[in-house]
Parts: sequence; C-alpha cells; structure tokens
Amino acid sequence: MNGRSMWLTFFLGGVMLTAAIPQRAQSPAAPSSLDEQARRSVAVNTLRAINTAEYAYKFRHGTFASWNVLLASGEFTGRGMHLAVQNEPQLVNEQFLKAPRILPGWMLRLNVTPDGKKYDILLEDQTDKTCGYAAITDERGVIRQSKTIDCDI
Repeated sequence: MNGRSMWLTFFLGGVMLTAAIPQRAQSPAAPSSLDEQARRSVAVNTLRAINTAEYAYKFRHGTFASWNVLLASGEFTGRGMHLAVQNEPQLVNEQFLKAPRILPGWMLRLNVTPDGKKYDILLEDQTDKTCGYAAITDERGVIRQSKTIDCDI
C-alpha cells in the first residue's frame, strides 16, 4: 500500500469508529422556574447558616447541637443568620421555629451523633409534591441538592 491509500484507510476507519460509538452526552437540565430557584436558594443559604452556627456552638461548647438547642443558644440567629441574609434577602424577616417545621413549607431533620462530634441535616421542601426537593449537609460543610430519582436536578 502506498502512503495515500494507507492514510485514506486510517481516516475512513476512524470515521466509522466515531459513528459506531454511541454518543452518551448528558442532556442539559431543564431550566428551573424562578420560584423554584428562589426556594432552592433559601434552602442552601439556610443550611449555610446552620453550618456556621453549628461550628460557633461547637467552638463554645465542645460539641455540635440539635436544632432546638442551636436555635435557643443564639449562635444561629447571630453570625449564622447574618451571613445567610447577605446571600439570601428572602431570609431577612423569616422567623425560624423549632423542628421539624422550621419555616413555612420546610421540614428539617438534624441528627447529631451521641458524642456530639458529627451531624447531618436534611432540609426538605414540603411544597414540592412532584420531585421532593431537599438540600443536605453535614459537619464537613458540603451542601448537596437532591430530588427523587425520576426528576432532573
């Protein structure tokens, strides 16, 4: 085979392989409504405030706290909420309540280990009947968002 036919063979082989490999790119997520984005922002910024308050509480008391203890202690309404309000103006006039329904439409589950060294939080949107949106975090401070498996994030 001469160089030209060899090049043509490799080129056509490459084209055939490219066509044969399935294209598995993920389709982009459908854009969320503004109301849905606003509710997600409230959830994420509320969890940021709780994470901040948990560490302030741990610094002062040596352990993480349950939601009701955290709320009563003032760490949440102090520095934690101050930072959250800067990121999410919707939180300015919110009155947080004891668990589990800490805000209208939001259910909180905050678990602290018996030794007080770890915690995890689930903040669930009770108004999302279709996909069950929730935001999750723990003592590492990473915030995750989730929905039921049949719904796009």
